[in-house]
Amino acid sequence: MKILILGGGAAGGTAAQFARKSDRKAEITIIDSEPYGQYSRCGLPYALRGMVDDEGLIEFSPEWFGKNRIEALYGWKAVSVDFNERKAIIERDGEKREMEYDRLIIATGARPWAPPIKGIDVEGIFYLRTLDDLKRAKEYAKGIEKALIVGAGLIGLESAESLKEMGKEVTVVEFLPAPLLAMFDQDMAGLVADILERNGIKALYGHEVLLIEGDPVSSVIARDRNTGEERRMEAEMVIIATGNVPYTEIFEGIEKGPKGHIKVNERAETSVPGVYAAGDCTEFTDAITGQRVPMGMGTMAVRLGMAAGVNAAGGELEVQPYLGTRTTDLFGVKMAAVGPTEHTVKSAGLEYVSAKYTGDTVPEYMKGEKFTVKVIASKPDGKVMGAQIVGKCAPWRISMFAEAISTGDTVHHLSMLETPYSPVIAPTLDPTSIACTMASMKLRRRR
Repeated sequence: MKILILGGGAAGGTAAQFARKSDRKAEITIIDSEPYGQYSRCGLPYALRGMVDDEGLIEFSPEWFGKNRIEALYGWKAVSVDFNERKAIIERDGEKREMEYDRLIIATGARPWAPPIKGIDVEGIFYLRTLDDLKRAKEYAKGIEKALIVGAGLIGLESAESLKEMGKEVTVVEFLPAPLLAMFDQDMAGLVADILERNGIKALYGHEVLLIEGDPVSSVIARDRNTGEERRMEAEMVIIATGNVPYTEIFEGIEKGPKGHIKVNERAETSVPGVYAAGDCTEFTDAITGQRVPMGMGTMAVRLGMAAGVNAAGGELEVQPYLGTRTTDLFGVKMAAVGPTEHTVKSAGLEYVSAKYTGDTVPEYMKGEKFTVKVIASKPDGKVMGAQIVGKCAPWRISMFAEAISTGDTVHHLSMLETPYSPVIAPTLDPTSIACTMASMKLRRRR
């Protein structure tokens, strides 16, 4: 069997590994436009400040794939696929090759979206999507003092923190009215905004970047979306972190979503028999809303890659619906979320209640740290739909809510869950339980 994989990132590399585990004799070939093997894109903002060496981001090298009898053609890019003939055309430096396959796995990922900003193509403008992007940005940052980030999502804010840690003056410009609104509701996002301000990050929310001046860049002009007022800010380096678009336009005759993402099922199968897909180029089913959403998380890239690899090789593996479990750490403050935000739940036409509570990591007399928990539950049954936490231990506490969503657990049950207690470890009633109790009481009052 010939298994051809287009893309060697987290999804494609994982698919190759699990295809090999499932079929020891299959001919497995990866087509990868980059020469590094499988590496962590999520680690790029941290490598920017030197927390990890550039090469340290490489998880599976070209040599590793070779030792495991997985052929990888580096520097090549897929330019077309004939699903009927089961052939792909790949290209490198003007040279073209035809690749036949029995099973195809599409893991072509995405590329950065460039907003319509005048002057966006001048020297000093960077994206942080590839290892080469990192190397260029890291070198350029050595000679500048003032940096500006366009976009207050995860990559944007993690990059902002890195540049601040490098001693740069950092400004963030965000189109939406608060940071991390894909992750948090606006009330929780306000806590993130406070963290950024306390740590010296200048931020303009609800602003649109209109113009980048100079070549190399010297300043940026942004407009307040509410008042129309324009503001000029000095900047010697700009990182664009406004999201990505899937690289799927070369695939014709395959079912895609409204933004071009390839639709896959729980087996990572596409609408074309014998063709699988995984990673940033795909969309999958949300566990709460039932709607299809783009897959931009590394965790889902790996899980769908596993399913694509196993199933393409003749095995059986299914991925559960998307929970959207996400986390980060900004200036030493951990934060995490799972499930849709209130805005998303409301947009889907679902009935819900929410509750928010700020408590302590340990009993108050032990002088621990404050953290805030928000829980969203369905009406009238109280099933957990989502949760958001800002503060210490957020990633581990959010895992409890992820499990609750997966199993259909309720805030009524979680409010009485016996959590561990010790004066130096945790309070008698954990803030997660208290938030669930508040939601449970709202539901009971409205019956």
